[in-house]
Amino acid sequence: NRVSTLVLKGEDATRTAMAKTVGLPLAIMVRLIIQNEVFLTGVHIPVMTQIYEPVLKELELYGVNFMEEEG
Repeated sequence: NRVSTLVLKGEDATRTAMAKTVGLPLAIMVRLIIQNEVFLTGVHIPVMTQIYEPVLKELELYGVNFMEEEG
């Protein structure tokens, strides 16, 4: 049983935690598609490793990271 925890606070009224957790993943995925780093068509939920791994890796650069615990 794995538990993922995310604790994130916004920097100010514009750069909120919500903006980081919604806007950044979308922007990262758009960039990956435009640069042909992801080869998918149609609509997908982010449960495929080729979707979530590069996005989570880049989110860490922006201070958005999960703590993983085995429980």
